Amino acid sequence: MQNREISIDVLRGLAIVGMVLSGTISRNPDLPAWLYHAQIAPPDFSFNPELPGLTWVDLVFPFFLFAMGMAFPFALNKSVKEGATMRNIAAKIINRSIKLLFFAVLLGHLSPFHYPAEMGWLRYFMGFLAFAGFFMAFSKFPHFKNHESKINIAGYIFLASLLIARTQVFDAEFSPHSHDIIILVLANMAFFGGLTWYFTRNNWYVRLGIMALYFAIRLTQGVEGSINQMLWDFTPLSWLAGVFPAMYETLAEYGLDLKRTLFYNPDFLKYLMIVIPGSIAGDLIYKGIQNKSSCQDHSHWTQKWIIPAILFANLAFNLWGLQSRSLNLVWLINLVTIGFLAYQMKLKKNNKAFRIINQLLGWSIFWLLLGLVFEAWEGGIKKDHATLSYFFLTSGLSGFMIVFFKMVGPVFQPGRSLGFLALTGMNPLLGYVAASYFIMPVLYFAQLLPWMDQWHESWHWAGLLRGVILTGIMIWLTVFSVRKKYYWKT
Repeated sequence: MQNREISIDVLRGLAIVGMVLSGTISRNPDLPAWLYHAQIAPPDFSFNPELPGLTWVDLVFPFFLFAMGMAFPFALNKSVKEGATMRNIAAKIINRSIKLLFFAVLLGHLSPFHYPAEMGWLRYFMGFLAFAGFFMAFSKFPHFKNHESKINIAGYIFLASLLIARTQVFDAEFSPHSHDIIILVLANMAFFGGLTWYFTRNNWYVRLGIMALYFAIRLTQGVEGSINQMLWDFTPLSWLAGVFPAMYETLAEYGLDLKRTLFYNPDFLKYLMIVIPGSIAGDLIYKGIQNKSSCQDHSHWTQKWIIPAILFANLAFNLWGLQSRSLNLVWLINLVTIGFLAYQMKLKKNNKAFRIINQLLGWSIFWLLLGLVFEAWEGGIKKDHATLSYFFLTSGLSGFMIVFFKMVGPVFQPGRSLGFLALTGMNPLLGYVAASYFIMPVLYFAQLLPWMDQWHESWHWAGLLRGVILTGIMIWLTVFSVRKKYYWKT
């Protein structure tokens, strides 16, 4: 744990905690809208793509993507320094992407909630078995290192048998197009983001150029008959379907539609506009570590804590202002924040310990301002369908949170008061599935889950309490797995 960059783990852990909490809060129409996605608001919780705003729920995925981008320099620079060939590094990136794709398809079929409700206890039992299969297939086994690969292979075989049982015994459909969309997007970002970082690791201008080109194609792809539209719509499999119609029809009979998403979707690449800013932040911190530059500010405690306090307050005010549509106040708050930060950066420009913080703040301010400017376009900031404002503004806020974590780092160290966030971020995919595949089945068989599911009917805030309890158990389980060194390798 000593060699890890804690700020990445904390941001990733915060994202996982947010994902699980937002997914386990009961949908009660009397709960406030800020507890849910801005476009899926109470009382009816129907998706409204025209509804602008931003809640904390809309931040959890960008936080995870930003942390993913930050992790590329740490995950791949070691291989580069050891002299690994381009083929070896590409193989490493592809291998991780394939594992995530496999994981996404499994999650799209083996969740207890992907079985008919009338199966009752049996669907929770199948979910519990799936969790056991995930653990066997993806986990490191520090106490059985000599047999680890055998256990992993056995886990893959066990998961395959569950898929077969699902179709043959329970007569449930298998489709390669059924997947967990979040994990599928992460698989695409692991592939395209990883390759982008590798080929631009020594030249940020090229990296930003890639981002700008995608940005331009996204803006112009609606021009009928244009090259831009052709590039946007192109996928290798859809091209094959057009060239070989007989092959397409044959595969379609077996449930494989080459015109639908299997892995790549051009629209997924929009998330590079969060991953690339994250990779720049990761480069800065990695370079600082290599140069043995501390990011800890050793000023008097009143000065040391005022910048983190301002950054946290800025995040809260942005969420409130964008959700309430108090846009003039949002601009005022952000301009005051930027002015204050710029003054502090000038004061500390000769402070070696503050050099990395200055650079991180500079880039975060840039992304934040881009997001604010684009807020006036596309009907206001939205997560779904994601607007340009959403990508840039959440990148800026993510960068601010990294600075926050860097400056108050000791409280997030494992063993300290908020260390559970860092520990959760060290094993994120276990935390991502633990609630649905392990905790809920256990509570169901203990006859507690049906009772908890009815809490919000008596008192609406009990719906939030349900989420807090399930998330708390997830955190405990994930922290326990990290302390025992059972990391999931995806």
